[in-house]
Amino acid sequence: MNERAILYRRMNQIPEEWGTAVNVQAMVYGNMGDNSATGVAFSRDAATGENIFNGEYLINAQGEDVVAGIRTPQQITVEGSRRWAALQGISEEVRAENTPRSKNQCQSAPPSSSLYRQRLENYYKDMQDMEFTIQDGKLWMLQTRNGKRTGAAMVKIAMDLLRAGEIDEKTVLMRMEPQKLDELLHPVFDKAALKRAK
Repeated sequence: MNERAILYRRMNQIPEEWGTAVNVQAMVYGNMGDNSATGVAFSRDAATGENIFNGEYLINAQGEDVVAGIRTPQQITVEGSRRWAALQGISEEVRAENTPRSKNQCQSAPPSSSLYRQRLENYYKDMQDMEFTIQDGKLWMLQTRNGKRTGAAMVKIAMDLLRAGEIDEKTVLMRMEPQKLDELLHPVFDKAALKRAK
């Protein structure tokens, strides 16, 4: 009967006597040792719209540890790790030496989330932002939602899905957010190109 619940019921014409639903679900833990982890993955690159699976995870951690910024997460794919290292100016040798994949930590579990990538995109007909936990080597998909993206990625993803026959032209137009289209009218600075120019 708190104010928020009362307002929610009123807005949705739900009778007061029905109350508000409660979800009961099992808990999984990514902080149960070196064979457990938590992370986020994206079915496409949210910055460019490129059709490449990417994301990051932390071994022996809970979900809030990923967003808190107290530990540096690992890239979920080797390609993602290489891209991250290039942006940071880290050599391939240093990157390879210091990534958990080279040390066989939690090696098999995070990439298995890529198996869900195509299924979820096919179902939702859009780029997906997925949260997962690995508890003692077993992958649990916690949630998925349409992923946030830049204006350039918005256009590329919509056009790629149109060409693939996944969505129609009307859907492409409906997905064009005006404020993100405005992004495309402003200059974009390539950090890597700026570093090379120095």
